[in-house]
Amino acid sequence: MTEQINSAATEQDVVFLARESFVGELKNLNQQFPNTGFGIALKTHEGNEYLLANARMPLPSAKSNGFPTGRRVARLDNGTRFSSIEVLADSRAFDTISPGTEAEMLGNALELIARIDSFSGMAPASLTESGHTQIAATGTGG
Repeated sequence: MTEQINSAATEQDVVFLARESFVGELKNLNQQFPNTGFGIALKTHEGNEYLLANARMPLPSAKSNGFPTGRRVARLDNGTRFSSIEVLADSRAFDTISPGTEAEMLGNALELIARIDSFSGMAPASLTESGHTQIAATGTGG
């Protein structure tokens, strides 16, 4: 029981620190892409879900529903601390952006995911069957 409490406390600490640290990252994305809502969906290996978003990202009625207009920009599966880290953008913004802007957004999302994963690397890595962490960048048509 004590181990479960310590694990939950550690998870909460990591999520709290991630929120504090990456609110600035969301602000940077907001400055670079001022008409776009961005959200970060974190799912722990224990199955808990956490959502972070800038002011332009529509919020779900329940976090288990995910962001209502979110379109996946990039995703990391089987990270160090989180089973998935996903960066989403408000899908309405994709109606007006160029492929070059989308590529720039993808690069920034991948950087953000790498920072979150390295920051949260307090626990042994969960690896796939092949022994490698998987990262997906969806780009156009995601």
